[in-house]
Amino acid sequence: MAAVQMRKTSAQERKHWDRKWIPYVLLAPAIITIVVVILSPLVTTIYYSFSNIDLIRDRTTFVGLDNYVELFSSRLFWKAVEINLKFAAIVVIVPTLMGLFFAVLLVEDFVGRSIGRTLLILPWALPWIVIGLLWNWVVHSQFGALNGLLYSLGLIDKYIPFMADENWALVFTAMASAWRQTSFSAILLLAALQTIPEDLYDAAKVDGAGMRARFRFITFAWIRPTLTIVLLYNIVLGFLQFDAVWIMTQGGPGDATMLISILLYRYSFINFDLGMGAAVSNVLGLITMGVGLIFVRLTYRSQSTYS
Repeated sequence: MAAVQMRKTSAQERKHWDRKWIPYVLLAPAIITIVVVILSPLVTTIYYSFSNIDLIRDRTTFVGLDNYVELFSSRLFWKAVEINLKFAAIVVIVPTLMGLFFAVLLVEDFVGRSIGRTLLILPWALPWIVIGLLWNWVVHSQFGALNGLLYSLGLIDKYIPFMADENWALVFTAMASAWRQTSFSAILLLAALQTIPEDLYDAAKVDGAGMRARFRFITFAWIRPTLTIVLLYNIVLGFLQFDAVWIMTQGGPGDATMLISILLYRYSFINFDLGMGAAVSNVLGLITMGVGLIFVRLTYRSQSTYS
């Protein structure tokens, strides 16, 4: 009898032990993926940023903070930061405001709304490389659609080489990114608007709230979390954008569209200076994370205003 009881207790303990390991077994694929895809490249990049890597001789030399000192002493780096801030400002402000406008418009019931919603998603469905090629065609100096439109309206007497001008080049590369992001922003905000109960608006009308008050205290307050996500995503994109800008200008003319991501690419894959490229990558990651955290902190600090 005692032996049977001991075997039963042992079986229960093994069963309990097996159940204890179930969560770890289920989490193992995700943990392995995070280590391989995120942590391993991150550690490698940090290590490379403190090293001088000679690809020809296959030799890596630890140089401490030399790469960062050289980077922060570079005029080109600080110019890239300035350009990136201007670029990010356009990519954050334009898609957010235009996305909110289209979302508010398309949530209403009118003839052609389904067509408008279909057209809204098209820019987001296009890859970034296609966006760059498409906008290159739009602003081309010889057969661009924009020049053709302005010329046919009589606003210009000859075609303008927009991408040869430093100011226009930055504006149009930013607008190319903003155009695609407007689609994504509008889709998220439209989904949020569709979840607002109509009873809230009816009650507000009964209480005498005007259109402005209803938008501020119902619409805006309801979509505030989604708007925060949209803004944060646009901020990250504003600093990490590469594909469309590289297709359109490769950082030119001169250094007019030299984003930090373009500078990173030039260091790593044109100059083959992996140490400096890793340093730029780490700085870019810290800038993006810092700006994002500051934005989230400010957003949630002011949340009581609309609560």
